[in-house]
Formats: sequence, structure tokens, C-alpha cells
Amino acid sequence: MEQLQITADGHYLETTAHQPFFYLGDTAWELFHRLNREEARWYLEDRARKGFTVIQAVVLAELDGLHTPNPYGDCPLLDDDPTQPNPAYFGHVDAIVAMADALGLLIGLLPTWGDKVGPKQWGIGPEIFSAENAYAYGVFLGQRYREAPIIWVVGGDRPIDTDAQRAIWRALAAGLRAGDGGAHLMTFHPVGSSSSTQYVGEEGWVDFHMLQSGHNMRHGANYRMILTDRARQPGKPVLDGEARYEDPPIDWKPEECGWFTAHDVREASYWSLLAGACGVTYGCH
Repeated sequence: MEQLQITADGHYLETTAHQPFFYLGDTAWELFHRLNREEARWYLEDRARKGFTVIQAVVLAELDGLHTPNPYGDCPLLDDDPTQPNPAYFGHVDAIVAMADALGLLIGLLPTWGDKVGPKQWGIGPEIFSAENAYAYGVFLGQRYREAPIIWVVGGDRPIDTDAQRAIWRALAAGLRAGDGGAHLMTFHPVGSSSSTQYVGEEGWVDFHMLQSGHNMRHGANYRMILTDRARQPGKPVLDGEARYEDPPIDWKPEECGWFTAHDVREASYWSLLAGACGVTYGCH
């Protein structure tokens, strides 16, 4: 798979050979953490057959990703230290990234879920990052996957509430850039009902904007978020990186609000694309 770049008009994605690229993502957040290689191959082959182009997955995953080992008994870090990656765990990540490449899929690679970044964010955590070790971890990832078919997705379903958090995400992005030499596009995955523009809109490392219209209401007008971000200057591509999933309870309150359906997913997808998004991400609960 060729690397990606931004089109000359600033609104879409293309390959380095100037072929249009449609970002049809799937959320497989726990891909590296929970699946063995046989399961990962089954999943990736299915997604490739269905026409997906990007798989969004997290290296340091949300569901106790630091302390619950992968299917081979490996945790990602030694002593919860981002400067001490576990070679066995990253060998597993390498294998899955290579599988995706062979199938023509890119990995939207999140270095970490947001609960690992302090001061306190909700979730299991633990908070392990400082600006210094985030930069080092970014350099490690950037160098390791410099030639791989990936898109960097900084962030991880959390807001930026403090200067300390902003310094960590900024350092992680700088480390990725230093490690891969700018080989890959980069964006930011925000908390629900918000956009990367609200947190890192002026940051120079953001190549395209990602929003999470989220799961809190039926008929949420995500096209308005797309239109707002698309109108920003300088112009950058925009996509809804986490629209309403298929089959979760609406606002997590099934008794009051019911459940999202396949129709809700299609509605969010068409609304965002017809508003000018460069792609869309699917998810199933």
C-alpha cells in the first residue's frame, strides 16, 4: 500500500501516485491486545473483502491494556515504562500490521488510549506518560513503523483539559515525526461529541481533522460538525472517526432511549460524506 498525502485542494486524501483514497475505517480498538494472529487474520480478511480501507487499533489499549497480556502472554511495556517496550508484544503488533499491508489495508494506529495520559482521566489507566517519555515512545514507534502502511492517530477518546496533557500529546506527536521522518499522515481522536479542532486545531502536526460525533443521540447532526471543520482555514480533510455504532444503547440508556440500528449508521455516514468528509468510520457494539 502506498503512503497517503493531502490533495492539492486541501480537502481529501490520495496516494503519493495521486490516486484518490477513500477512508472507510473500522474500529478494532483492541485488535493487538485481544486477538491472536489467527483471529486477526480472519478479521482482516473479512474487512478487506467488505471494502474497508483503514483499521483503527490501539497499541496501549483501553481494556486494561497495560496489565492484561495479549493471547501470547505478553504485556506491551516493561514496568509500565513507555521507554521500555516489550519486544515480544511489539512482534505481535508487527505481524498484524504486516497482515493488513498484505491485504491492502492501512492501520489507523493509536499509540495509546487517553486514560494512560495524566493528570487524571477516567478509565483503568494507569497514567504513565510525561512529556519526556511520550517523546521517546513516539520516536520508538515512528522508527519501528516508518515503512509500514499506517496513519498516526494521536489521542484516544479523551479531552485535553490541562497544559500538562497538551504537552504530553504534543511531545508524542513530535516523537512520531522525529521517528518516521514525516512519512505518515497524523490526526487526533477526540472525546465524544467533539472534534480535534477543539483541542489541537492550531497544531502544525495535525494533517487532517477527526471528529467523534459519538453515541449520545439518534439523528445527531454530524454533518454540521463536518461543515464547521471543513470551513476552517487553512483547509484540511475532515472525517467522522467515531460516529454512532451499530447496536449500542443510545446514550448508554437502553430503557429510556432504545438502540442504534444499521439505519442510524448509514444516516450518519451519508450525512457526513455529503457534507464533504474525506471518509467515515464504522463501528459495531
